[in-house]
Amino acid sequence: MIAALVNLTPGVGRTTLAVNLAGELALQGKRVALLDVDGASGVREWAGMRRRNELPALFDTVTITSAQLRCGLWGLGTSFDHVVIDTPARSSAAVRAALLAAETVLVPTPPDRSAIQRCAATMQLVVEALAAEPMLSASLVLTRAPEGVLVEPGTEAGVLGLRLPVSAVVVRQRLAFATSRNTGLLVPELEMAGRAEADVRGLVSEVFGLGSVPVAG
Repeated sequence: MIAALVNLTPGVGRTTLAVNLAGELALQGKRVALLDVDGASGVREWAGMRRRNELPALFDTVTITSAQLRCGLWGLGTSFDHVVIDTPARSSAAVRAALLAAETVLVPTPPDRSAIQRCAATMQLVVEALAAEPMLSASLVLTRAPEGVLVEPGTEAGVLGLRLPVSAVVVRQRLAFATSRNTGLLVPELEMAGRAEADVRGLVSEVFGLGSVPVAG
């Protein structure tokens, strides 16, 4: 599967989620490539920190331009079970390229109303892509959420008349995610069987159909 993480708003936890999704897939024995579109999403910095800590590269990290993305995926399809695409903030070109290449799209966003409203421009691009490509799927993923935030299956979020489903799995505000972002470590390497890993594992199960979904909370 090819999954793209997109949000034109910076600071929503997109890259942290992308690297940990790729890591969880790799730990489940899958061949995974994580694509850094236009070399501006933060993946290179994370991978560099990992190398400096002399940690094994559990998955491939590839820098690719927006213009090359769709064609470049043709060659990757036979080498990997899953491809995760991380796009930079504030780049409509990168988001459009990822939407053309992906099979499913995740829009990470904090759960507060103002953050979701800032997704309007991203949601517009996603809704347009969904209309043009019926096989594409997309959902909002609540990130940096406080304890107690729950999502009922089938929930949708709307902004300016645009509506997208909301993932039932909530990625909460946890110290392990901040540490992962700053060290190049994956959350299972920081706290095996911890709550952050359960969040990631649950999202992998929902999006990729792998593993088990943890109990909410």
